[in-house]
Amino acid sequence: MNKDILTRVREIIPVRAITQGEALILAERQAALLLQLLAIRAVPVDVFKISELPNVEVQVKPRYEMSAIAELPETSEVGGVTHMRRDGRTVFTINREDPVGRRRFSLAHEVKHLIDDPAVEIMYAKFGYGKPENRARQIERVCDHFAACFLMPRTVLKRAWVNGLQDLEALAEQFKVSMSAMQIRLKYLGLTDEEERPASEYFRLDGPSLIFGADCPDVAA
Repeated sequence: MNKDILTRVREIIPVRAITQGEALILAERQAALLLQLLAIRAVPVDVFKISELPNVEVQVKPRYEMSAIAELPETSEVGGVTHMRRDGRTVFTINREDPVGRRRFSLAHEVKHLIDDPAVEIMYAKFGYGKPENRARQIERVCDHFAACFLMPRTVLKRAWVNGLQDLEALAEQFKVSMSAMQIRLKYLGLTDEEERPASEYFRLDGPSLIFGADCPDVAA
């Protein structure tokens, strides 16, 4: 049943370099398609159905083992790691010491890396402006966006909001995500605004001043 799911999700990737804006739109389309192909029709999203993808394995490990797998210091905050085994299987390793909301988000984040893997060099060629570290950060943001779209589908979240479920903590609990992830998603969808600020804050004069005297033609007239 699921043997062609990854192929079908990958088919909508353009065979060219894309902008970050295009990447975010694509990530949401991929998330919606994956939900459909995995027959997920309820929230909280059953993110563990990702383990039903062909040649995919999901495991959880303590933080110190996560750091070793990722080849990072033990103090590093590693939520998830993807690696390929010699037998060709993809293994998603998730930090078991993280809260459940972050574990779910990390797993969804990692599957985006798997989806994009065959096309990553072409599709993200414009990212980072030639700086590998900037490119990597931008790709991580796209994967975060995919995870948010997968766990908090636009239509479902908007319907919940319109029906009166607007408390941040209650929404996070309903969708089984962290409050910070829910807050970011609500803001992205335009359901919440920035914190109220004084009007003067929108007209701030940052940076050094350039002093001009009365002899300036524009002010002397």
